[in-house]
Amino acid sequence: MTIITRLHDGARIETVIEGRFTIESDQPPPIGEDKAPSPFDVFLASVAACTGYFAQRYCRKWKLPHEGIEVVLEPVWGERHALQEIRMKLVVPPGFPAEHREGLLRNASYCPVKKVLESPPPVELVLAESPSSP
Repeated sequence: MTIITRLHDGARIETVIEGRFTIESDQPPPIGEDKAPSPFDVFLASVAACTGYFAQRYCRKWKLPHEGIEVVLEPVWGERHALQEIRMKLVVPPGFPAEHREGLLRNASYCPVKKVLESPPPVELVLAESPSSP
């Protein structure tokens, strides 16, 4: 998998995933124009989306309706705007079968994005020069 991020004017960033999907990001004023979520917001959204996907998989497996299920993510910030904790709620609609609530929560917790945060891998950043144009 290759993900390429390109820098644009202001604080606009364009990230292309495998040449197939593009994610735009920006920063709020005065740094950016707030025309897209910040990269950190995209990161947090990926945790919620992944959790929701694993909840949806559980519903599909057990032939349960998934309409009305929501993942609510609330970051907890500490000093200097450092992320201290990520709190999530898996909200089910009234009438969601009681006998499936524990299994739904357990399956939603299998999200690999969440698991990477719980046991992070090393992250390497190196400097490389782009090849010269002919």
